Amino acid sequence: MKIFRNIFLVLLIGGTTCGFTSIGNREAEIAELIKGSIKTGNAHTLADHFERNLELVIDAERVDFRRVGEAQAELILKNFFKKYPPKDFKYGFQGTASKVRYCTATYQAVNGNKFQVYILMRVTEKDYRINTLHFKKE
Repeated sequence: MKIFRNIFLVLLIGGTTCGFTSIGNREAEIAELIKGSIKTGNAHTLADHFERNLELVIDAERVDFRRVGEAQAELILKNFFKKYPPKDFKYGFQGTASKVRYCTATYQAVNGNKFQVYILMRVTEKDYRINTLHFKKE
């Protein structure tokens, strides 16, 4: 939880606070696609928004990769969603800083487990790509 607070403070101080929906249609569209993918446990659709390599942390599974390929990340998330089927997913704080979009969220599994989620997206030449994805069990 400490890592979330530190990341949140750095981004809050360095960025302008505004939601995905207020910064443009494409950002809002991507945010909704990501939300829908996580809410339905669709790792394949979520992986469509990954950078080629990303940071993936799932503390309940003891997964902590600073750089993992998008295909491997998709398989890891598929197993995560199988073990912790989604019940709900809600964005909390959302914001932007120089060519970066970020948010915190809450993921609730059917079995009652809750996870704090942190998503960091980088703006590339073509689109927004997930660079960092953390699931921290509450």
